[in-house]
Amino acid sequence: MERKLEKIHKERNFSSFSLIVLLCSFSLLLGKAGAQNWITESPSFPLSLGEVTSVILGNTLYVVGQGASNTCKLTLSPRSSSWDCYSAATRPNVGNHHSAVTPGDGTFWLVGGFNGGSEGKLQQFNPATNTWRVVNMGSQYGGSMSAVHVAGTIYFCGGITGNTVSVCGSYKISTNAFGTFPNMPVGVNHAAFATDGARFFVFGGRAGINTVTPGFNHLQMYTIATNTWTSSSQPGSTLAPLPQARGGMGTGLYINGEVYVIGGETNIANGPVNGVYTRVDIYNPVINSWRRGTDLPFGLHGIYPVTDGATIYILCGGTKFGASSSNTFLSIAVNSGNALPLSTTTTITPLATTTITTTRTSGPTSTSTSTTRTTVTSTSTTTRITSTSTSTTRITSTATTTLPKALSCAGRCGGFTNGAQCQCDTSCVSFKDCCVDRASVCFTTTTTPTTTRTTVATTTTTTTTT
Repeated sequence: MERKLEKIHKERNFSSFSLIVLLCSFSLLLGKAGAQNWITESPSFPLSLGEVTSVILGNTLYVVGQGASNTCKLTLSPRSSSWDCYSAATRPNVGNHHSAVTPGDGTFWLVGGFNGGSEGKLQQFNPATNTWRVVNMGSQYGGSMSAVHVAGTIYFCGGITGNTVSVCGSYKISTNAFGTFPNMPVGVNHAAFATDGARFFVFGGRAGINTVTPGFNHLQMYTIATNTWTSSSQPGSTLAPLPQARGGMGTGLYINGEVYVIGGETNIANGPVNGVYTRVDIYNPVINSWRRGTDLPFGLHGIYPVTDGATIYILCGGTKFGASSSNTFLSIAVNSGNALPLSTTTTITPLATTTITTTRTSGPTSTSTSTTRTTVTSTSTTTRITSTSTSTTRITSTATTTLPKALSCAGRCGGFTNGAQCQCDTSCVSFKDCCVDRASVCFTTTTTPTTTRTTVATTTTTTTTT
């Protein structure tokens, strides 16, 4: 009888194991079928360029870069049958390592550069008249700078003028007026950069002269309203650093509340193939966290990714670290499979206009000034969650807010919720996918602990439920 029971037990275990294997295989197949991948676009790009700059104006994609003086353009929809690299006027100062901004008036600006007299120059192209205009920035500005446009003003920082600098400047287009703002905490060149309309983000980059180095993993953030910088490199900073230190990524892309940092290069031993990265790192400034996107099919650096809001395009760039070029033309749809994260590391302190004081933890505080964001507090400084969200809702109200339901254990303590972004059962500790408020919601005498938030600029206090 005991042997018969043992046999039944073994058969049951084998059946359970087989079912698990079958379900896992099916899940993998579904994941592959639903995931978005990078595709090779057409028509093929006719030139091999490195250190490129790309912009999209309306329905047209423009590209300039190292290796040719041409200004190439392609109508995206309906798609042109070939690239036009001859009808658009040549930029007056033919260089490379330009940054670019699009102020929304039908023109684009190249910011700085190397060679051809492009150092210290702003070059504006107007497709309507097929003409360029040059504005002198000053000798303190070189090439490979970080640059963004916000509300009629171009902000630019860092880059190389003989060596890497930390100096920052601004140019108000309507009044043709230059200004300055505080230097970056860490001067960098070949960084990724982006703006959410209120802040100027600079990711990674490197120091020194124009040579490849391992690079930094710093996240530097300039808040326009308060004229202040913060950096993950500063002692006690709670900004989440770039997951992989590197330079050579080109611009970052701000899409649906997140910043995409793509590719890059390094010279570290046992680094990526040919010293170039395939990785796509995606930063969410609302909850100060990173996740992984769909890797490039091969490593690239010296690129300048662009988006029309539905698709990311990448043109040319180097396929090995240092001087190299290609005629790459890749794209991937956004808000689809590529937005599914592999994992998310969440830094608990939010980017908010407050100093956080809590009865549950004495963790780090934030004193940066910005629009009030979702507050997330926990008994630890970091946690890991798994997310299937394809976009992030940006909260711009100045009122205090509660933790989003999708990230909270409120009403879910002790249970597993299939498909949820985080879990509240006991196994979440092992799987590292617990909701950030699990400890406070599920293991205290009250299910709605309060957090006292003291506004930096005033003596008034407000209370919010997290």
